[in-house]
Amino acid sequence: MKGALGARAMAKAMVAMLCFWRLGHGCTLDDTSSYHQLDSEVLRHRSNKALTWEEAAFLAVPSNASARASLKFITSKPHVAGTAGDLDMAQYVKESFEREGVEARLDPQKVLLTYPVSSALELHDNSGQLVAKASLAEDTLESDPTSHTWWRNHTFNGYSPSGDVLASIVYANFGLPEDFEALQAAGVNVNGSIVLMRYGKCFRGLKAMNAQKAGARAAIIYSDPEQDGYAKGSVYPYGPWRPKSSVQRGSIQFISLCAGDPTRAYFPHGMDVETLCGLSAKELIPQIPVLPISYGDALVFLESLGGKVAPNDFRGALNITYRFGPTKDQYKVRVKVENRFQSSPVWNVIGKIPGTLPMDLDQPVVLGNHRDAWVYGAADPNSGTAQLLEVVRGLGKLLREGWKPLRTIYLCSWSGEEYGLLGSTAWGEVQDDLLRRALAYVNVDTGVSGQHFRAAGTPSLAQLLAEVLGHVPHPDSGKPLSEHWGGKLFSLGSGSDYTIFIDHLGIPSLDIAFSPKDAQYGVYHSVYDSFTWMATEGDPNFTYHVAMAQVWGLIALRLSGSNVEAPLPLNLSIQAEAIAGYISRVKGNRSVPLDFTALEDASLAFKSAAARAMAEVHRLSRMGPQAPPEEVTALNERLGLLERSFLLPDGLPGRKWFRHCLQAPGLYTGYAPKTLPGIDEAMDAQKWDLAQAQIHAAASRIWAAASSLAPREAPPTVFTV
Repeated sequence: MKGALGARAMAKAMVAMLCFWRLGHGCTLDDTSSYHQLDSEVLRHRSNKALTWEEAAFLAVPSNASARASLKFITSKPHVAGTAGDLDMAQYVKESFEREGVEARLDPQKVLLTYPVSSALELHDNSGQLVAKASLAEDTLESDPTSHTWWRNHTFNGYSPSGDVLASIVYANFGLPEDFEALQAAGVNVNGSIVLMRYGKCFRGLKAMNAQKAGARAAIIYSDPEQDGYAKGSVYPYGPWRPKSSVQRGSIQFISLCAGDPTRAYFPHGMDVETLCGLSAKELIPQIPVLPISYGDALVFLESLGGKVAPNDFRGALNITYRFGPTKDQYKVRVKVENRFQSSPVWNVIGKIPGTLPMDLDQPVVLGNHRDAWVYGAADPNSGTAQLLEVVRGLGKLLREGWKPLRTIYLCSWSGEEYGLLGSTAWGEVQDDLLRRALAYVNVDTGVSGQHFRAAGTPSLAQLLAEVLGHVPHPDSGKPLSEHWGGKLFSLGSGSDYTIFIDHLGIPSLDIAFSPKDAQYGVYHSVYDSFTWMATEGDPNFTYHVAMAQVWGLIALRLSGSNVEAPLPLNLSIQAEAIAGYISRVKGNRSVPLDFTALEDASLAFKSAAARAMAEVHRLSRMGPQAPPEEVTALNERLGLLERSFLLPDGLPGRKWFRHCLQAPGLYTGYAPKTLPGIDEAMDAQKWDLAQAQIHAAASRIWAAASSLAPREAPPTVFTV
């Protein structure tokens, strides 16, 4: 008991320590995120594997007309998680699966949700008179018939508590730790104020967390046109970018501390969130009211600020002088938020195509996309839902022609993702026995919001992805998609449903999308993320929907296999190269009192073990059907379970739910990844003893991975902490 309490106290202290140190790497969601660059040899041979009859037949099925029809239906009504619309769409997806011969079931999970009741944002003069009031509503557009909905007048942040605060406001830019440091250096007192921040650079929940830690009584987050409005181009309905009344909704859960329902309402009696996460539910969501607003509403409050002129990096694209604050002339701002908290079910849909391998040898392949949206979600997430239904149509055709996969395929439509990855995390935690042997998870969230192909994932899956892209034509050029992809595979952080699979369960994962090249798409999490936006701006011909369905399904076919078992399509040499790159990156050019020898030795050992394993893969692949089945089975067992070796038994410092030693969401990014995160963040905090311990912890897991690839040999020395 004493040990458990001590561990909890240490975890909380670690979180507090990290939260007050300025991190050396900025919070980004763009192409500066950590990635592994595939070498030219891999890219040169990316389409050398011929299509099987099953693959060719599958690729002929996805249809732009069918994808368009699915998306139009799914976006015909709001389907926020846990609402009647969400259940209606779950039934639609289930019936669509069953129509193609795929067995499917609803999987309800009880979780904590919040819904808006009312809100207000007002500016009062020094006598208390009302000077200005925000509309807190998104405009109805004649050209977008679904924009007139109850939800346009009820913009909110999921998990914001209710509250009624009257105070001065200060402007904290993106709400990063360094932004609050800049306010402190300028002599601006945040304590007791309302903090106004703009979207961008890091996850909105961390903005709320940073404001709360700085002593703010409430927070407001607005969308500046510099990030996704008129500074990018024409605004909707005349272009794809955010109009002045558009509001970005979203969860403000502290997702980089622990993903999933902060209460774990679905847990059996006797289990609780503190056991799993090391933190209480109150420590995972804000304790101050938070309200999202448009840049149209933000303007008057920004103009009311006095104080020093803000530096260039605090300035957005509005035609005003950006200032730190506080509010001038003793004016006050009132923020009122009334939200309703309730525990209720969200509905996953789980489809299953049984494999032909016996259960003890099966290595299931899981495909997933979330279905719930903040309103309609034409891009996020239901472009991916429409693509999932196209994948199911293609697999259904194969089933009718007598095909059966070697490995079981699970097709998952998640709910509750928008609140904090609720449905997928619940399923992953409850179904851990089913997933103990899972081979891979392939995620598509916002399948289409632009024309730039982007991939993040486990490096061992990189060559498979490159080969698949060589067989799918680009919607515009007609050339293979591989020629439009430079081989940049980003690391996985968080922010979508792959999180439970890679970060907690150690299952190799991919996350793929078509997106704008250098920005978040313009109607993200607003009422205008509608079918009309997709049909006029996002993907008018629905050809990118078809391309993504083809990529997704072909990956699934190659992972699941058919007929005779062959070596798995995993490339561990690429994984070894990536690990060496992570070590080089974390060392950088910094002069630090640390010894990286253990980590570098472990990396060399893994590189050698990976090379031997890949030689075995190539030998058995050349033998084809004549390869001894017992050798193939033994090899696939080692390859398929390898990623679990990288899991830390006690998780990362201060956030035990995140267990993968090679990558995790950055504590101050929420979405964007950090590689070797335990080491990196301890170094940023200048906690050298902790950093050295994390070097040895990561080395131990890499040695374990090397050992797992050569079980018949004497295992190498394993470092322990």
